[in-house]
Amino acid sequence: MKNIILLIITSSILSIKCIEPPATASSAAVIAKLSSLLNQKEFFKLEKELNSDRLNISNNQRLYFQSFIDDAFNRNEASVNTIDTLLNENSSSLTDSSKAALQLLQGDGYFKLFQYEKAALNDSLVLDHYSKSLDSTKISDIKNDLLIRNALRFTPPQFTSITRNTNIKWTRDAIGLIEIPVKHDTTTYSCIFDTRANISSITQTYATKLGLKMLDVSYDEASGITGIQFKTGLGIADSLYIGNILIRNAVFQVMPDSILYLAPINFSLNVIIGFPVINQLKEIHILKDGQMIIPLLESVSDLHNFALDGLDPVILLLTGKDTLLFNFDLGATTSDLYYGYFEKYKQQILKEGHKKTIQLGGAGGIQKKVVYTMPHIELSLGTKKVILDSADILLQKIFPEEKMYGNIGNDFTSQFNELILNFDKMYIKGN
Repeated sequence: MKNIILLIITSSILSIKCIEPPATASSAAVIAKLSSLLNQKEFFKLEKELNSDRLNISNNQRLYFQSFIDDAFNRNEASVNTIDTLLNENSSSLTDSSKAALQLLQGDGYFKLFQYEKAALNDSLVLDHYSKSLDSTKISDIKNDLLIRNALRFTPPQFTSITRNTNIKWTRDAIGLIEIPVKHDTTTYSCIFDTRANISSITQTYATKLGLKMLDVSYDEASGITGIQFKTGLGIADSLYIGNILIRNAVFQVMPDSILYLAPINFSLNVIIGFPVINQLKEIHILKDGQMIIPLLESVSDLHNFALDGLDPVILLLTGKDTLLFNFDLGATTSDLYYGYFEKYKQQILKEGHKKTIQLGGAGGIQKKVVYTMPHIELSLGTKKVILDSADILLQKIFPEEKMYGNIGNDFTSQFNELILNFDKMYIKGN
C-alpha cells in the first residue's frame, strides 16, 4: 500500500464560508482582505496583515480577527477571553453569522483547554440561536461535536505532569509510522504517535486491556485521506505514562477492531496517541537515531511556521518562491498533495507528472484515487531542503472546504536528523 493515514476529524471550527465581521465604509477594503485570508485559512498572512492594518480598522474588528489568530497559534485562553469581550460587550455590532463563528471558535478553544461542558454550551447556543446562518452540513457537524462534548462534560480536564527531562525510545512499525512506549499500570504498549489524530484512538480490544472508562455515546467519524465515515465511541484513561511523564484523564475514541485493521497488509492500529496528548507535551525532539526527548525547559527559536486549524496541525513550507500551508501528519507514511496544489501548479504537473490510480487507506477502509505522480518535489523547512520522490497529487478535493495544499508525512520528516515540534511558541525546526 502506498500510503497509510489515520487522522480523526472531530471539528471544523473555521470552515464557515464568507465570514463577514462588522465593517464601516472607511475600513471595507481592509476588512475584505482580512476576511479573505481568514476564509482561506492563511493564518500567517492574516497575522501579518492585521498587525500592519490594525490602525485602519475599529478595535472590535481587530479583536474579531485576533481571536482567530490566537486560536490558530494555540493561544486558547487569549482567544476565549477576547471572544467573551466581543460577545458580552459588543454583541449589538455583530451579525448573526459573526456571532455563530465566534461561538464555534470559542467552543474549539474550550475543547482544547479540556473544558468540555463549556464547549458543549457553545455548540448548543449556536444551534438554538444561529442555525439560520448555517448550512445543513455545518449544522450536522455541530450536532456531532455536541454529542462528543456532552458525553465528556463530567470528565475532568486532561492533566500532564512533566517534572524533568524525558528520554524514550521510539521505533517504526510495519508501515513506517513512529511508535512510542506508553505505560498503563504495569504493562507497556507500543502506540502510534499521530499529530493529526484529533483525539487519541484505540480498538475495543485494547480499550478493555487498558481498562478505559467507557462513555455512553456513539457519533460519526471520518478518515481524512479517504473521507470514509464510521461510528465510534469514547473512553477515558485515568492515567498513562510516557517515560516519566504522567497523563491523567486522557480521552480516547474507541473504535471497533475492524475499523483500525488494515486487511491488505494484516496490520492493526491498536493504540494511537493523538493531538490532545501530544500538545500538552509542549516540546518534542524526534531524533533519527530512535530517541525522543521531551525537555522540561523549552528551547528558543526565531521560527514561526506552525499553526492549528481547529485540532489539525499545519506547517508552513517553501516550495519554489511560494510559501504554502500543509497539514502536518506523523500518522501518515508518505506525503500527499491536495487538489489545491494541482490547481496552483497544473501546467507543470500535466507536463511532468504521470497519471495513475493508487490505493489510499486509513481508518474505515481503502479507496482508489486517481492521482498525478511527480518525479520529485522540493520543499523547504527553514534552511533545510527536502526532496519528495514520487509525490502523489490528488485530482479531487477530499472535503468540499479543503484549503491546505497537502498532507506532510513521514517521508518528509524522516529526512531530518532531529525534528523539534514546539506547541507553545508554535514552530517546527529540522536539523
